[in-house]
Amino acid sequence: MTVTEFLILKALASRPGHVKNRDRSMDAAYGEHIYVGDRAINSHIKRLRKKFKALDDNFNRIETLYRVGYRYKDA
Repeated sequence: MTVTEFLILKALASRPGHVKNRDRSMDAAYGEHIYVGDRAINSHIKRLRKKFKALDDNFNRIETLYRVGYRYKDA
């Protein structure tokens, strides 16, 4: 897992059930003063899911709320 992926996961998992929009997720990973494309978060989330699914095929804790953001599901 990359540092950026870890920071995104940490931000999501620190408040299970709370929706984080793309901007907040990217701020958690890159800080507020670095701009990356707003779709970059999609790639990071996709890679995170792939890595977790390699360990557990039933992994589904990161939810996408279309046009809103992402949420980490509690067990």
